[in-house]
Amino acid sequence: MTSPSPSASTPRRAPHELLGLTSPAYGGDYNPEQWDEATFAEDLELMAEAGVNLVSLGIFSWARLEPREGVYELDWLVEIVDCLHEAGIAVDLATATASPPAWMATDHPESLPMNADGVRLGLGSRQQYCPSSAVYRERSAALAAVLAERLGDHPGVVMWHIGNEYGCHTAECFCPACARAFRAWLGRRYGDVERLNVAWGTDFWSQRYTSLEQVAPPAAMPTFPNPAQMLDWRRFSDHQLRSLMEAEARILRQRSTRPVTTNFMGDFPATDYWRWAEALDIISDDSYPDPADPAAAHEVAWAGDLMRGLAAGRPWILMEQAPSAVQWRRRNSPKRPGQLLLWSLARVAHGADGVLQFQWRQSRRGAETFHSGMVPHAGRDSRTWEETVATGQALTRLGPVLGEPVRAEAALVLDWESQWALSTAIGPVEVGERFETARAWHRSLWEAGIATDIVPVSRSLEGYRLIIVPAVFIDRPELAEHLERAVAAGAQVVVAGPTGVVDANAGAVLGGYLGSLRPLLGVRVADHAALTGQVQQPDPRGALVNRLSRAVGTPAAETWTGLEAVSEPLCRVLDRMGTPAPDLRVGGWAEELRIEEAPEAADENTWAGQGRQPVEVVAVFDGRGGGADLAGRPAITRRSMSGAGAGWYVAGDLDALSRAALLTLVCAHARLRPVVADLPDGVEAQRRGDVLFLLNHSDRACEVAGVVGTDLLSGQSCTGHVIVPPRSALVVHENTR
Repeated sequence: MTSPSPSASTPRRAPHELLGLTSPAYGGDYNPEQWDEATFAEDLELMAEAGVNLVSLGIFSWARLEPREGVYELDWLVEIVDCLHEAGIAVDLATATASPPAWMATDHPESLPMNADGVRLGLGSRQQYCPSSAVYRERSAALAAVLAERLGDHPGVVMWHIGNEYGCHTAECFCPACARAFRAWLGRRYGDVERLNVAWGTDFWSQRYTSLEQVAPPAAMPTFPNPAQMLDWRRFSDHQLRSLMEAEARILRQRSTRPVTTNFMGDFPATDYWRWAEALDIISDDSYPDPADPAAAHEVAWAGDLMRGLAAGRPWILMEQAPSAVQWRRRNSPKRPGQLLLWSLARVAHGADGVLQFQWRQSRRGAETFHSGMVPHAGRDSRTWEETVATGQALTRLGPVLGEPVRAEAALVLDWESQWALSTAIGPVEVGERFETARAWHRSLWEAGIATDIVPVSRSLEGYRLIIVPAVFIDRPELAEHLERAVAAGAQVVVAGPTGVVDANAGAVLGGYLGSLRPLLGVRVADHAALTGQVQQPDPRGALVNRLSRAVGTPAAETWTGLEAVSEPLCRVLDRMGTPAPDLRVGGWAEELRIEEAPEAADENTWAGQGRQPVEVVAVFDGRGGGADLAGRPAITRRSMSGAGAGWYVAGDLDALSRAALLTLVCAHARLRPVVADLPDGVEAQRRGDVLFLLNHSDRACEVAGVVGTDLLSGQSCTGHVIVPPRSALVVHENTR
């Protein structure tokens, strides 16, 4: 019995179709091996009360399933699956390979991971395995095979769950086995050492290799590593982890027809989820926004839109969220009253066909004792339990949402390898690893009420009115071609730096950054002009005598640079945004921009013949803040093409107000409107098919006009104005009257 793996030519099926759901999946991680039989019997009753229809089982059960190497004890697991099935609760069955048992560490110490300082990490936590370990690979594959042979056709098992949060704690390993695997990977990638020397630029700092055997992982070293080596190390480490998941997926599909998933972690920096998604039947995510963060609702939206993108526009499943507080932050705030249901509905609004938690019953012992559970330590007599039941009841009413698409006419391009290259580059500024620029642009779209897809550089952009390309550091000719076609079809494309700065091997693009995007945008980046943000407070007594240094200007020590709008449409937008006029700014990132000159004689195959217009300067650096050396230079430009499309370039990291102003103008050109216009502060609107979600994240009741249909949560008709209570939602089926 074999289940085919997904392919690019086969449309991804929705989770509810694969799992046989009539309402969104609801439940959580279930660990009955941590409790006695009486508690298990109580759990079945409580799950029925809460409306649980799916649990993840066995994620951390390897030590019980294989207590000694090669000796399996599965009867207890089969009995639990039987009981859950009889109770009407489906099982997402884990391969249990997320955390090896103690015997692997003691009998095979070489299976433990090694950090960059050469220290073997020990037993007593989780994920204590080297991704290249032969014994780990052998035993994890064997366990997956045994489980699939025993339970692959069980009617209670509806999905396979491979591993758990790959790379969360062991994203890389520097042991001898990984060094050998790295050299083998490089051999396959480059063929021979000379090609590697060219790709890595090893003539710099006398790093030239004469044999691949001389190459080592980029472990602890005296100073800066080679950025090209670091980029390939990221690719290799991602490959090693992904190959573990793919090996188990092949084994499961040979023995079972059930769909396969593994739980992602949002925009986790160590793994290129675009590649991982290709091997999975269902995309699932673990997401833990901080209730103490005022932008936490955006984290929900960002993760949901990303998962939908990874699912190629189809629905996905939230595999883990906290019913209340987590335990791993320095200080752990609980969810506020109503927030569990509100954020669960927001997940569904952004494409989820299931909402699961970590975990069902709060642990009594262990590292996650104080991580909340659907059944808390206090039991039934608690707000957490009351909200667990209320959330389950609400989700049972959302059958009409299942499988429905989120229709977005805006897209944001995300590229993991570019983020790796940017974060490993030595200069011009140190950046984080979690797509800060992309997150900022996505948040501005979300705040403006614009539904947005997140897409890879390889995906066609047909049908989008607005496309944002934020800090795609590697020059991607394929992306440039997609953008050219989109602009020719009328789309507005906004590119924000630093984009197109290096090639695929982290080598600088010569002749002006932006590379293959230069023809579309009509500009090139001559140099970066980052601000340090390290303003020196002068010694007031020293200033009396230091006659040389007190006369020196240091604009780069500032934290921001001012912009001036010079195009009339942007000026009108700024006027409408209120008084005093908005103060346009970029933060620490700025660039010296040069406009490409139009050729004196253009034929039909070049510049003018392709409908390209001269570049319009929309805003300039005005010299305020740290912009003294850039004063008067272009900061935002626009090149239009026949068909009303245009390519915009932003030579800096606009702050939130400035992004909002620019997006107002660009959306007007794109004829792009919010899902629902003129909403009160704090209210988000998303639409899936014929279902409108009105999500009130604020602390006050809000009135929304023009809502017609049936609220699926209450069954009440909506005939115009509706009131959405604080931290709650309406889910309106609009095709009913």
